[in-house]
Amino acid sequence: MANAGQLHMLYTCPFCWKVRGLLEHLDIPHERIQVNPMRTKKTLPSAPEWNKVPVWVDSNNEVHVDSTPIMKHIDSIHNGGKLWSSDDEERRDKWMDWVDLHMSKATIPILYGSLGSALKTTTRVSKLEKFGFFSKRLYAWAGFPVMWGIIAKKRVKKDGRTPKKLWHDLLSEFTNQFDGSMFFGGKTPDLVDLAAFGYVRSISPYPQFSQIEDHEAGMNWYRAVEATLKV
Repeated sequence: MANAGQLHMLYTCPFCWKVRGLLEHLDIPHERIQVNPMRTKKTLPSAPEWNKVPVWVDSNNEVHVDSTPIMKHIDSIHNGGKLWSSDDEERRDKWMDWVDLHMSKATIPILYGSLGSALKTTTRVSKLEKFGFFSKRLYAWAGFPVMWGIIAKKRVKKDGRTPKKLWHDLLSEFTNQFDGSMFFGGKTPDLVDLAAFGYVRSISPYPQFSQIEDHEAGMNWYRAVEATLKV
């Protein structure tokens, strides 16, 4: 079966994990192109107007940007829009916005919220991403104090909760919306489930994932979504 498109991505990008989860859930054949994080302005097919990942280039060579619009486009073209379809569009839209606002911002505190976590994360990122020889070492050892001292530390201080408490609260708030079902979408995951799953899954390559694993309802939902992926 021919590839449906190309996903230009970073392995460790939470927004890329969202699109990857959808593609794997729908079992859509595609090519993954891992970009150099230091060269996105020059190498992405959407650059220079848009230099963020993910970027989806479909089989007609049309370029699509921004993770949630990409997910909606893929669902529409390859799945008849079934995952985005809802009997309660107000609820769906509200919680997709909630997921993109709150879960996306919570990934940095848990991965970079302490100096030790930041060092482990940036070292891991430098091994997983397609850096050049020198930029890999520069990111691993210069990136962690920036991510911790400038970004994550401010977010943790502003929120007032530990990263673990923040994630536990978010997972509780999200799973409480299921109304007794396994998923936000009911008996099967919908696009909101897959977006939230992508953010949680983006933490899974790191030791900090253990801070989430003891949230029972959250992990029951996460493993149930994971079981629907064709990987």
